[in-house]
Amino acid sequence: MKTLLPICLVPMLVALAGCAGVTADIAATGALPAAASQPANYRFAPTPAQADAGEMLPYQALLSDGLAQRGFNAGAPEAARYLVSVAWATRPADVKVVGGDCGAGCAPAEGPSLPWFGRPYVHTLTLRFFALPDGGEIYKVSAVKRDRNADAREAVPYLVAGALARLPYAGAPQWRVKLKSPANAGATDRTPGMPEVLSVSPLNPE
Repeated sequence: MKTLLPICLVPMLVALAGCAGVTADIAATGALPAAASQPANYRFAPTPAQADAGEMLPYQALLSDGLAQRGFNAGAPEAARYLVSVAWATRPADVKVVGGDCGAGCAPAEGPSLPWFGRPYVHTLTLRFFALPDGGEIYKVSAVKRDRNADAREAVPYLVAGALARLPYAGAPQWRVKLKSPANAGATDRTPGMPEVLSVSPLNPE
């Protein structure tokens, strides 16, 4: 009987992992005018480290395409109405961050804390919109994904899809987005597509 117990636990643990699904938790502050109401040209504002690396973030094309679908166009720099700053990071879940981008309003969904699944990680993506010509920040949206994969690049498509799912996320400061993996998720020979958004729900409606 003792030898059968670990075997019986395996299907249960696999089921728990599968039921968790893919989610991204969103926190938004500020107000972003609807792109349809007026031209919304933008240009990216890379950090010095990003400029030196020659790449803002993995799969930057996904972010540009997603913004374009919402009426934000990467036109000529002199015609830009917004600067868009992008920051992303990955850390072990047991390393706490005080005063981070999400603040108290962003709480990632907790997964099962079982050693068989490996060490948990927290991936974050933050978009900041600065109005030109004065350069004041008018809007910020942060997406958080929690999983057990240390490879930050695999999390980026989910973070981008979550951050843009219902931009500008009016009506609530915190949201949860359920996502479906793209058809070629995990492929090593090409860039994965944008995950499918299954649902977007406010957690604390105003």
